Amino acid sequence: MYTVSPLLQYTAIPILSFPLRSTFLALPLEGKAKWLFQALQEELKDWSQILSFQNPLSPHLTLQFWPEAMEIEYGQILKQSQEIARKAKPFSLKIEGAGTFGSRGEDRVLFLVVPFSEELARVRKLCPWPSAQPFSPHITLARIRHPQRFRIEKKKIMKRVEDAEFTMDASVLRLYAEVHGAKQTPLEEFRLQGA
Repeated sequence: MYTVSPLLQYTAIPILSFPLRSTFLALPLEGKAKWLFQALQEELKDWSQILSFQNPLSPHLTLQFWPEAMEIEYGQILKQSQEIARKAKPFSLKIEGAGTFGSRGEDRVLFLVVPFSEELARVRKLCPWPSAQPFSPHITLARIRHPQRFRIEKKKIMKRVEDAEFTMDASVLRLYAEVHGAKQTPLEEFRLQGA
């Protein structure tokens, strides 16, 4: 059995129950970067009927996602995440502009663009887990609830966020999961320590 993480000890969330759903390891936006992310979401509030906003308290760049994690897998994820943090050193990451992606010709996600970064590529390469999809670094601003209505408003929406440009400090890996119905609950944190 696992002890309660320092991130959970001050919350009302009970001990974890398995399997964990929607588990992911990410680089969280903190400080000024988090504030700028929240300001961008505020710029888009006029379209809240079309957009389902990412939780403004937990903006992040996902490194690895597991739809479901059993207790034995969780233990391995913790060990491997600690090892990644031990080897990776803190770095800065640029955020430049916004984009969308989706399927079948319909936009489904509005995101902040993360240009290629040697440091981010090194951290991702340290992740030992296979992935069904290629790594495409981005920071989700919102999911698009109504793709047809979004298409009509897209130019106006993109104009509000297309010039987004800031830097985030990547000094922590954070493990999140859905815990007792609460999505994106922070579970563990690993400080990047590499030299």
